[in-house]
This record gives sequence, structure tokens and C-alpha cells, in this order.
Amino acid sequence: MARDIWIVLPVKGIERGKRRLSGAIDALSRARLNRWLLEHTLAMVKDWSGDLRKCIVVSPCQGVLALARGAGATIAHEAPHALGLNAAAALGARCATRNGASRVLVLHCDLPGLTGEALEAMCRTANFNRRIALAPDRTGTGTNALLVPTNADFAFSFGRNSLARHRTQAASRGWAVSIVARPELAFDLDTPEDYAAWLRTRSQGSGQPEFARARRLRQVNLVAAG
Repeated sequence: MARDIWIVLPVKGIERGKRRLSGAIDALSRARLNRWLLEHTLAMVKDWSGDLRKCIVVSPCQGVLALARGAGATIAHEAPHALGLNAAAALGARCATRNGASRVLVLHCDLPGLTGEALEAMCRTANFNRRIALAPDRTGTGTNALLVPTNADFAFSFGRNSLARHRTQAASRGWAVSIVARPELAFDLDTPEDYAAWLRTRSQGSGQPEFARARRLRQVNLVAAG
């Protein structure tokens, strides 16, 4: 991992996370899933970077923070009534900047197919001045990972149709945009349908969703108009 990059993992909580899956699995199963996703993400980051000292886990959940601290990650404690993903990402980015980061990679923690290769792709494509990298979800409208220089004065805008908002904001600042379209970053566990697809692949002995084994989309670098 480049020395100037810090990874920010906003995590809602062990019990609070993934409530959209309540129609498919009960509360105990969701808690187990949330814990596994956090452990998996931390393991992938550690395997790629060598340690977790430059990985900041942001959460209001004491269970999440204890797990992250025990794994060797840096933690940032949100208030119990936190303001959501964008506020958590901003908090983590500020913490990383204070610790010397010149770039931050904000990464969703519900990517069961995440690999070190995908993390490397995100960082390699943004290894230039005045450039950010965006990883779209499988619909091509959301943002599952975002790498941005800390001096970009960038406002995180995760949520529905966030990819377009992030690209528009980059263009308004004259920043180039790299789109990193990889299945490991695109497949997230948001809906009962996602969960069912993931279970099918696990039963078939694959760590990625079925469509992730297809030919990877070619990465496209798009230069935003100034």
C-alpha cells in the first residue's frame, strides 16, 4: 500500500447493520453476517497492506470498535445518534488527514468478494495528481469505494445515484476521474436477492457472486471536464 493512503471503513454496527435483509434472515443472523463482513474486510486490507495501522474504522458501535482495535486498526468513535455514511466518511477522512494521509480510500464494508487485487487497482488508478477513483456498484449508479486526495475539498455524497454526484463534483473542481469497474467491488449485500445470490455461490465453493466469474469489465479512465 502506498504510504500516503489511509483506508476509511464506515460501519453502522453489529446489530444495526443490514436491516434491509430482515426479510431474509433474523436479527441474530444479521449480526453474525455483519461481524463476518467486518472481519473479512479487515483481513483483506491487512493482507494487502501488511497491517491495519492506516485503516480507520468509524462506528458508533462498541462491538465494532473493539473488534477493529483488537485487529490492529485505528478507530474513530461516532456519536450514538450518528448522521449517516457521509458524515462517518468525513470523520474518518479528517482523522486520516491529521495522521499524515494525502489520500483516503473510503470503502464499504459489505463487499464479500473483496480482494487485495481490487484494492490495488483502486489505488493504482488514482496514483496521479488531481485525480480521484470511483468503484461503482453493479447497477452503475451507486459508489462502493472512493479514493480522493485529502486536499480536494471533496464532500462525500454516498447513497442512491451517488456515482453521478461524485463525478459531477469532481468535474466542478477540475479533477480527473478513474472508474474502477471490478466485480469484487461491485457486488454488495444490500437486499435479500443479493444475500440469496451470495449463498448460492458459497454453496458452490466460490467466494464471489456468479457473475463475478465472468470476464472483468475493462477499466475506463474518464477525464472530467474542468
